[in-house]
Amino acid sequence: MEADGNYVRVRAGEEAHYLRETLGSLESQLPPGKFMRISRSVVVNLDRVKELQPLFYGDYSVILRDGSKLNMSRSYRDRLESILARRP
Repeated sequence: MEADGNYVRVRAGEEAHYLRETLGSLESQLPPGKFMRISRSVVVNLDRVKELQPLFYGDYSVILRDGSKLNMSRSYRDRLESILARRP
């Protein structure tokens, strides 16, 4: 999910749907162990995360299983790394 002006774009596979709602509101409705905010404007399904690649200044790129790359702010890195480390 990605904030896009007054909307949130929800990507599901090849499809994208737009909802007129805030990202924070949608995030609060999602199970916390399955979804996580990785930047101010992006929430990701943790089951879709393949790996993290370091960028500059402590930021990371989150690589999804489909090859998509999302930028993650450094303030979210520690939490995401600990969640991914606990997964089988």
